[in-house]
Amino acid sequence: MKRVFAVSLIIVSIFFRPTFTRAGEQTDSTNIPVESRMALNYLCTTDSIILTATLSIRKGDFTLGLENAPVELTASNGTTINQLGKAKTDQEGNAVFKVPAAGLPSDKDGLVSYLAKFTGTDKYPEAEASFIAKPAKIKLSFNIEDSMRIMKVTAIQKNEKGEEIPIAKETVHIYVPRLFSLLKIGEISLEEDGTGTLEFPKEIVGDTLGNLVVIAKIEEHDQFGFIEGRNTINWGVPKQYYKAEVPSRELWTPIAPLWMIITLLVMLAGVWAHYVYAVYELVMIKRLSKKDKPIL
Repeated sequence: MKRVFAVSLIIVSIFFRPTFTRAGEQTDSTNIPVESRMALNYLCTTDSIILTATLSIRKGDFTLGLENAPVELTASNGTTINQLGKAKTDQEGNAVFKVPAAGLPSDKDGLVSYLAKFTGTDKYPEAEASFIAKPAKIKLSFNIEDSMRIMKVTAIQKNEKGEEIPIAKETVHIYVPRLFSLLKIGEISLEEDGTGTLEFPKEIVGDTLGNLVVIAKIEEHDQFGFIEGRNTINWGVPKQYYKAEVPSRELWTPIAPLWMIITLLVMLAGVWAHYVYAVYELVMIKRLSKKDKPIL
C-alpha cells in the first residue's frame, strides 16, 4: 500500500509540478517580441503576372494575418527598379498584384526580381519577400484528328532580344476545374519546338452545354516559377439537371431512395415497439402487484 501511495505522489508531481520564475524574470505576454513575416507567391498567366504577398504576425505561439497593411511591390533587373504598385492586405493578410507581363526590367538571362515590402509601424516591424522568375506563357489549342480529340500545348519564352522562343523538354500538367479542386487529366512532355499533344478524355462532365475550362501548368520551375494557360472547349459531357417537380431518387436529390426510407421505417418501428413493450410490462407489473397484495 505504501508503494502504491509513493508511485501516485511521483505521478502527481510530474504532471502537476508548479512552475517557478527567477527573480526579476517577466512572464507578462506583453513583453513577448512581435515578428513580421512575409511570403510572395508568383503565377504567370497568358497576358499578366499575378503576385500574392502574404503578411503575417507572429507573437509567441500565435500567428495571424495582418489586415489593412500597406504593401509595396517593385521589379528589378539589378540596376533598374520599377514601382509596380501598392495594395493593402485583406483579412487573411493577402495583398494581390496583377501586372502586365510586358515591359518589366530583366537581366541578360531574362530574369525579373520581384520584391514585396511592408515598411512596418510603431507596433509591427517591417518585412519583405522576393521572387525571381522569367516571364513565359502557355497557349492551348484544340483540334479533331481522325475522330480523336487532340489538345495541343505551346510553351514560349522571350530571349534577350525580345524574340519568342520555345520552352523545350518540360512537363506540362493538364487540369479541369471541379467543385472544390482541380482534376488532373494528364501530362504533356514538350518537344524541342515547345509543343506537345494529348488525346482529350471523353467522359468528363462539363456545364449544360458541355463546355470545359482546361488549364495547363508548369509548376515549381527553377527558372519560370509557376506558368498557367487556360482555354475553353465544348468537349465535355453536358450536365443534366432534373426537373424540380419530379426529381429522381438519389442520395443527392430532395427525395431519398426507397431502400433508405424502408430501412429508416423498420428502425423506427423497432424503437417504438420497444417503448410500447416497456409500457406494457410496467402496466402488467402494477396489476400483478395489486393482485398479490395481502388483504388484512
